Amino acid sequence: MQTPYVIFNGKLISENEAQLAISDLAIVRGYGIFDFFKTVNGLPIFLEDNLDRFYQSAYLMDLPVNYAREAIKTCIDTLIQANNMPDSGIKLLLTGGYSPDGYSIAEPNFIISQQPLKRNVILEEKGLKLLPFTYHRPFSQVKSIDYVMGIQALKVAKSKGADDVVYMQNGFISECPRANFFLISHDGKLLTAAEDVLQGITRKKIIDLAKNIMEVEVRDISISDLENAAEAFISSTTKNITPVTSLLGYQDFAPQAGPITKQLQELLQDLIYKQ
Repeated sequence: MQTPYVIFNGKLISENEAQLAISDLAIVRGYGIFDFFKTVNGLPIFLEDNLDRFYQSAYLMDLPVNYAREAIKTCIDTLIQANNMPDSGIKLLLTGGYSPDGYSIAEPNFIISQQPLKRNVILEEKGLKLLPFTYHRPFSQVKSIDYVMGIQALKVAKSKGADDVVYMQNGFISECPRANFFLISHDGKLLTAAEDVLQGITRKKIIDLAKNIMEVEVRDISISDLENAAEAFISSTTKNITPVTSLLGYQDFAPQAGPITKQLQELLQDLIYKQ
């Protein structure tokens, strides 16, 4: 396969040519933000929503974005044409810049990259197991490059026979390291954690779709809600809606997507893949 192109500070170059100096805060301190969306048949999915979140994350982290929205969209179009990769994931990465003292924010480096992305239909059908993990992600409104705890927690999950973790603290459930978390109550309500989680774009679309067919409650989600739930699933750009078959030690669900989860999967399928 041909080495893909990237956009590095506004210029189209081969991925092999892209280099960051070791003084960048992304390397020295893990300071930076990113956003991620997919293309389906060459079309960016939910691009405007992702750009909104990208600019918001940069603002909250005091990182200037020296590119107008239309300029970024032009760069994305250029990259899509150059790579000829119809089904892909595209990452917008904004670093802390080349810091003179290894601590102060400097002029950010802006990198747009693209990699093939294949949908995992089997996982979306069969689901996954989650391990409850005591943690609450700081800067929850920011899509930060800091995934230290997520990576460490995944090791623990695998050792316990789970596929990933879901964060819990003080009796409340928030989110997964790379996905949002939903419950469906026995009386048919869709429940998901409120503002103190990453505002997932797929999460946003699911909430909008669900409001047309059921009651939706965006609020704190307790252990009691979990123990009384009929179905559970996670959502993300890469996983779409993927059912949760078990939260180890708390609740086991059906070994596949429940009826309401399937209904929401079909609605999301129509929104994303039938454009």
